Order: sequence, then C-alpha cells, then structure tokens
Amino acid sequence: MKRFRIAVLVFFAGCLFLSIPHAYASPVQDQLKITIDTILEILRDPSLKGEECIKKRRASLRKVIHERFSFSKMSQLSLARHWKKRSDEEKKIFIELFGQLLEETYISKIEDYTDEKVVYVKEFVKKNKAQVNTKIITDTIEIPINYRMYQTKNGSWMVYDLVIEGVSLVGNYRSQFNQILQKDTYEKLVQELKKKIEI
Repeated sequence: MKRFRIAVLVFFAGCLFLSIPHAYASPVQDQLKITIDTILEILRDPSLKGEECIKKRRASLRKVIHERFSFSKMSQLSLARHWKKRSDEEKKIFIELFGQLLEETYISKIEDYTDEKVVYVKEFVKKNKAQVNTKIITDTIEIPINYRMYQTKNGSWMVYDLVIEGVSLVGNYRSQFNQILQKDTYEKLVQELKKKIEI
C-alpha cells in the first residue's frame, strides 16, 4: 500500500503543477489536462479553502476525479482472474470500496504540492488505448509518471492505470490482492479494504 500512496500523490500532484507548453496536444492529452486544470481551480478557489469547507471541497474534487478515472476498470484489472468469479453485487461493492480507498488516499494529500512542474514527454496511441508519458520536476528530482488510458464509446479518455518510475499501480494491487486470495477468502479481502478505509 505504501507504493500506491506514493503513486497517487505523484499523479495528483499534477493538479498543482505548472504545465510546460508542448508543441502538440492530442485529444488524449487535452482531456487529461482539462481534468488537472479543473482540480487546480477547485484547490485555488478561496470559497473552498479552510477546514470548514473540507466536505464541499472534497465533494467537488471527487466529481472531477470520477469523470476521468475508471474505478470499475481499475477494480477489474486489479482483481484479474478473480473478477469473473464475483457476482454482480460483489463487483459493485468492490468497486465502491476500492474507489473510496483511492479517493481517501490522495484527496487528503494533494494540497501539499506547490511550485513543481509537469512536462508532457510523449504519447503512444493505438486504436482505443493510449499512454501519456510525463515527468514531474522538482528542485531536486525528476519523477516519471505514465498515464494509461482507454477511449470509451462516447470518445472520452479514461485513466485505468498509472506507472510510477516503472511500477504499475494496477499491477502492484493485482499482486497484493492475489496474495491475499491465494491464502484466504474473498470476504477477507473485502474486510481488509474496509479496514484501510476506516484508518
């Protein structure tokens, strides 16, 4: 879970980063940048600052995040072969829990970032799949972060995985979930997710 926390922090650090202009922006990059810019606007809105506005601010952030992040796809890929064994109701509950875990992990952290920059390095697009490679630049380090996205039937590009310094977020969770399910029951995995959310 520690590496996941790092991954989400790096991704949503982008919402406070100053974008470096690039020569060509594709529809994939354009849609990703719209999400980042919108999150930035929310975090800079004076009427949403302070502890007294935390619920309203986080509700606004969740709305934007859900428009670009496919928690259902991430849930399916993270459970991998175990996904098909689940009932429709179990899948629904898992998506809700997993999505909540992702949300609570990064929303409480994104306000910690200021003055860093994000550079769009390159992108790869093949049919309805794409990967946008970026670098987060601080005063001392450069952190590569790649966004894996897929195109829906209505033309929207959704994030389904993040690769931080060569490590896949979905792959990392898939490994953790598989280890639990090899030793224990699916119900045990759900209990572990609930514990993480309650912490």
